[in-house]
Amino acid sequence: EKRLVVEYGNLDKMAFLIDEFIKFKVELLSEEINNHFQFAKFKLFDVQINGGISECCEVTYNGVSYSDLNNAARINTGLDIINTLCKLNDKFAPVIVDNSESVTNIMPTTSQMICLVVSAEDKTLRIEKGV
Repeated sequence: EKRLVVEYGNLDKMAFLIDEFIKFKVELLSEEINNHFQFAKFKLFDVQINGGISECCEVTYNGVSYSDLNNAARINTGLDIINTLCKLNDKFAPVIVDNSESVTNIMPTTSQMICLVVSAEDKTLRIEKGV
């Protein structure tokens, strides 16, 4: 029994060290990915009540979940993700921004941006060239 208690203690210590290593590795991975983005942050792992880690993928902006953001923050967060992916892959494609009338300050992109805006006074489609 004494030998089993000692062995159990050693195994428990190893399990603790493995868990600590995984948590450290998860933090490094999350930090490395999030360093590429200006505003958007990715929550890739969730720490459970028992201390375990479960995988997830949730976009946040200033600590707020994407699903809880207003339309303007969602648009700018999406543009940040698009800018980062374009830069990392050295590929640029036109970006269409719908409902852009709800955004007072649209984040600039390295790609061509097409903004769709609802305007009550316009009865027909109007196209304007921006800056």
